[in-house]
Amino acid sequence: MVAEKKGPRKASSTPMGRSARPELGHALIPKHRYTSRAYMEAEQADLWTRVWHLAGFECDLPEPGSYFTYEIARESVVVLRQENGDVLAFHNVCMHRGNRLLEPGMGSVRRLTCLFHAWRYGIDGQLEEALDEPTFSQGCPRESLSLRPVRCETWGGFVWINLDPDCEGLFEYLDVIPEHLDPYHFEEMKVVGDYTIEMECNWKTSMDAFHEAYHIYGTHPDTLNVNDDVNVPLDCYDRHSRMLLSLAVASPRHPEHGNVTQAIRDSFLATAGIDGNGFTGSALDVRPAIARAIREVQGPAMGVDFSELNDAQLVDDFHYSIFPNVTLNIFGRSAWLFRHRPHPTDADRMFFDFFNLLRLPNAEIPRAEHEDHVAHDDLLLEPLGGGGELLAQDTYNLPRIQRGMHSSGFSGLHLGEQEIRIRHFHSVLDRYIDPGSLE
Repeated sequence: MVAEKKGPRKASSTPMGRSARPELGHALIPKHRYTSRAYMEAEQADLWTRVWHLAGFECDLPEPGSYFTYEIARESVVVLRQENGDVLAFHNVCMHRGNRLLEPGMGSVRRLTCLFHAWRYGIDGQLEEALDEPTFSQGCPRESLSLRPVRCETWGGFVWINLDPDCEGLFEYLDVIPEHLDPYHFEEMKVVGDYTIEMECNWKTSMDAFHEAYHIYGTHPDTLNVNDDVNVPLDCYDRHSRMLLSLAVASPRHPEHGNVTQAIRDSFLATAGIDGNGFTGSALDVRPAIARAIREVQGPAMGVDFSELNDAQLVDDFHYSIFPNVTLNIFGRSAWLFRHRPHPTDADRMFFDFFNLLRLPNAEIPRAEHEDHVAHDDLLLEPLGGGGELLAQDTYNLPRIQRGMHSSGFSGLHLGEQEIRIRHFHSVLDRYIDPGSLE
């Protein structure tokens, strides 16, 4: 199936109005959703087979034969650039005896050859050769033995796949996301960090941590001098959601709230090219000064026009969740993209994909090579684009949360208003998996 090339017209600015707050009740979120093998299998059958997945980046398919694989639950999908420039996706499995054709990763091929019995397929998925074909008395019909196609479309420099051939189109599924995120021009961003961390927790346990700012005080207290974890607008849309975290301002919980902290001087002002120690403005002057420096000085130096972004987008963390398993921390000049993938057989494990993105459209920067890690208490992950220490604090907590959910003394998640995005996420999950069927 040919990847769709067209989408909505580029938005001139990201909508900033608040969404209506959904009425979702106050019931516990039952713990079996995080611990049960039956629920994990229901997700494999009824969730992962019906949603759009962010499978990878268009930039990783520079020429015909370029490919990458996407692994989700028990499925593996290969995405390939075609001779005419289109992008197609197929189930990554030989139609002879079920062997995986390509190992997880990316590369370039002229054809796909099974390493078991040397059956060969073109990059268009068509069966080209079945070894000793005359020995198959039933024949080897190409129409049934070519690779099974997977629905594939593109948006934002990303390649998306859906395992349901009868699914709604990508842009209908994404809903408000293109309008909100087109001004960031992700297609101009470079992949400067690419990491997968295997963690001892359910994929939803990981998603929850990035759906709220309520954990900052307990988990990231060292950041309270540079962000407001109290006044955090939360927006819930149809499937997706948003959180706006103000940066370069001390938290109301911090003793220097209302002042220009030394951390703001050393980090946010300095990285904007402003002499932090020489800055004489008030706390209210910091954010406008940073936005002005980025827009007027750094933007031209980077070859980027930031006119589609407002000042807050150049300073703050605009956090989006794309259902079911993508979260984005967007900082104007850069972004962190997190993809939370389930383990195929263990509800207590998952794969956390972290892509560090930088908007430098004219720079010749090598694409970062992929790295695999296993989370443990000593893992600081300093190379993770400045996010290593923050992620280390999260990865310390997440396995302990997962183990705690198995306690007979714990029944489920007791959520407050600051955690509305978690409750909203579960309300969307209920559309795919009957909430009462696995009680």
